[in-house]
Amino acid sequence: MTHAKLTQPSSSFHASWLESYDEWGTLDQDGSAAFLAARYDLNLREGGHFSQWVDLLHQMPRAEFSPPEGLANQTTIWVTDGVAYLGAASLRHSLANEYLKEVGGHIGYGIRPSARGNGLAKLALNGALQEGRSLGMERVLVTCKQPNRASARTIEACGGVLEAIRPPASFAPALGVTEPICRYWFTL
Repeated sequence: MTHAKLTQPSSSFHASWLESYDEWGTLDQDGSAAFLAARYDLNLREGGHFSQWVDLLHQMPRAEFSPPEGLANQTTIWVTDGVAYLGAASLRHSLANEYLKEVGGHIGYGIRPSARGNGLAKLALNGALQEGRSLGMERVLVTCKQPNRASARTIEACGGVLEAIRPPASFAPALGVTEPICRYWFTL
């Protein structure tokens, strides 16, 4: 993994992204914005739909792009090594809804299971933080579930300052929180 780098989403990673999808076993992959495929009725196993999703990821950061209701404009970056897709990070440009304000935060990131433990989460998170700086953001919120010590260590190693660990009962029931949430802030 010594040649891992941050890249823009590209259709050329379709085969490797599908391998990653099979490892995760779900579209719920932190940082990947794969959930958008469902919003737009795209089957990411099909090359044409995958290309449409990649194009959507390129449109999402643009100020003139209006994301679906309840979502924020966001920048998605991928962690790759050669032709291998290893993970992603997404920087939401604002906390556009109650879920993001309370639970989701500005940045989500995730590394495919077979590539974990190689410092790639730090690379992804630092890339998203750098993107925030380039956009002029002053503070960003990054969260993780309390049991996810690996994510907490990554956030802390990148300079996140713990605001609080909030129990599930402190969130509105509609947010669906079932585990304590660690809330960290970064000053950019």
